[in-house]
Amino acid sequence: MSGRNSTKSGGHGPAARWSNSDPGIEAIRAALEGPVIEVLRREVLALKGLPRNAAYDKAMNDPKMLDECLRLFRTRPELFSHVVIGAGKEPVTADHDVLACGRTLAEAVALVVRAAARRYFRTKLDFRSKFQAPPPKLSLMKRMGLALGLAHPPPAPKHAIKPHSRSDALYQAIREHLRFDWQVMLIPHYTPMSPSLVSDLGSRLLDIREAAELQALNAPGNMPRDGRVPLLLDDAKRMLVSGKDSIDAEILWRVVQQMDLARLFPKSETTQVRRAVAQVSATHVDVIRSLLPVLGGDIRRFTAFLMIAFTTLGEQRFKQDFCQTGQVHAARKLAERLTQIEAPPPCLDDMKRVYAALLSTAYVGGVEAGVSRLDAQPRLKKALDALGPTSRPVSISG
Repeated sequence: MSGRNSTKSGGHGPAARWSNSDPGIEAIRAALEGPVIEVLRREVLALKGLPRNAAYDKAMNDPKMLDECLRLFRTRPELFSHVVIGAGKEPVTADHDVLACGRTLAEAVALVVRAAARRYFRTKLDFRSKFQAPPPKLSLMKRMGLALGLAHPPPAPKHAIKPHSRSDALYQAIREHLRFDWQVMLIPHYTPMSPSLVSDLGSRLLDIREAAELQALNAPGNMPRDGRVPLLLDDAKRMLVSGKDSIDAEILWRVVQQMDLARLFPKSETTQVRRAVAQVSATHVDVIRSLLPVLGGDIRRFTAFLMIAFTTLGEQRFKQDFCQTGQVHAARKLAERLTQIEAPPPCLDDMKRVYAALLSTAYVGGVEAGVSRLDAQPRLKKALDALGPTSRPVSISG
């Protein structure tokens, strides 16, 4: 985004909506509304054939469409190599790289996310303002007098009160926490949140990447008012029976519900979620003690790992490897493996990809899950390769 396409506006079109005195931000906005949207019009099917302004509005007004556009930029940066450039006209693809306008790519992404959120909030939260009664029309003689300079415009009402904007209140509360591509798909789920809830969550809002978890935090009673951390944002010790290293099945069930971990099961097996929770809550104390140091800082990662282990290994394997005595060595080796890989973000798809790949390298019925099994599962092999050299098979069952 070189900024050389920046133009002044007489008050019409996108530029008027983006007016800002910061030249760096102006350059980013001009590039987005010009050469960037031109690339998207060529490459995104839903934008083809639309005029530039209409294509831009369609992308910015629809979070799903904007997410598709951002994914295209991230996966095929060569399409934008002549547009998203640095001072030396070199392509910019890393968030920390500086654009020709002096701003980083991360700042440009944040600008896009915030603008899209503001549009969406206004559409969904301020719709009542569209139905407010218009100001009374002036008579023909009064309008002629104003046009000829023979009359003065009517004075503004002394006690006029500007209608409260719900969208602006929410936007001001959440603005500084809107920064990343992945938040675009969460914009519809931010919309029902109150500004006070956003303020209570603060920077912890960036720890939430799942729509189900936002909905859970927004539900009555789930956001404590006594200063305690919400259940989903607490550590795993919150889920243990008081004074014991054993899992409280009812608290586990609440976490599973709030995370919507029924998504781990095929639709035909969703009735087994309760059964899975009962079995996972029987995880042996030695396994829990081994996993707490590496997963215990986040109740969601701890819960997701155990539930993913249940669905990956199956109920019988899970019982054998996680619920019986004498598994201390195996549990410690598993914890060691977890410390050697980068913790996935608290997104179910990412956690499932990483944890299922790690668990699938275990011995299965005494047979090592080696090369032949991996070659038959290219997606699993790719996930394991991403884990690095620590992905060699390790026996969970000892």
